[in-house]
Amino acid sequence: MTNPLASLPQGKQDELAFVIDVIRSGFAHATARRTQPHLRTAKLLKIVLFGSYARGTWVDDPVGRYFSDYDLLIVVNHDDLTDYAEYWEKIDRRLIDAGAAGTRLRTQVSLAPHSLDDINEQLRLGRYFFIDAVRDGIVLFEEEGYPFAEPQPLTARQALAESQQYFESVHKRWPLLRERQR
Repeated sequence: MTNPLASLPQGKQDELAFVIDVIRSGFAHATARRTQPHLRTAKLLKIVLFGSYARGTWVDDPVGRYFSDYDLLIVVNHDDLTDYAEYWEKIDRRLIDAGAAGTRLRTQVSLAPHSLDDINEQLRLGRYFFIDAVRDGIVLFEEEGYPFAEPQPLTARQALAESQQYFESVHKRWPLLRERQR
């Protein structure tokens, strides 16, 4: 079996192994005492590296002070498990602290927790972010038996509608952007 991270320097591979351990142990700790029936079977299904590190276009530029981060799609088995404050904030804090210490981790980590059902719905709807993340991503951890849905291509009309919807959502979130365009 080939190492999907073989193109990365050993130091980056070691960092990602550390990050995976932090995520898995942190998730296990965050879910260990859950009593709600649907959370007793909480599962971390996949951890997928996407973005520049997965594409091989990452930047590590100390002169210009620009460094790519590790973008991680975290896939869980229930929507409730994506609550950032409840399940991911302590993991994120531990990764930030490890990065600040600079001994085991020097690269910033960005977590994107989603349920498998949500991701599969986004893939069926042809949402670009999820299609790119799944297509270009490198699976770093995976429980067997939980596949992603087959992405559905968009027609030209659907792609236009998607783009317009995204544009409108950005303008609602960023009023200063609207002001600059006037």
